[in-house]
Amino acid sequence: MVDEEIKKAIRESVSEASQPETVASRLIKWLEAISEQNLSETDKSERLELVYDAIKIEQLEMNNED
Repeated sequence: MVDEEIKKAIRESVSEASQPETVASRLIKWLEAISEQNLSETDKSERLELVYDAIKIEQLEMNNED
């Protein structure tokens, strides 16, 4: 189980980065899965790929240019 303070920090960080809430949800689910299950490296990568897919890369790049 992922500590509630970690979940809160993830949600706050995602919000500050102007990312959709789905990024926080997927990160939390990914952390819970790898902490509670014996996932193969392939499974871990696939789950993390779902997180990457939710991240708005263009928005991050624009923010970094400011």
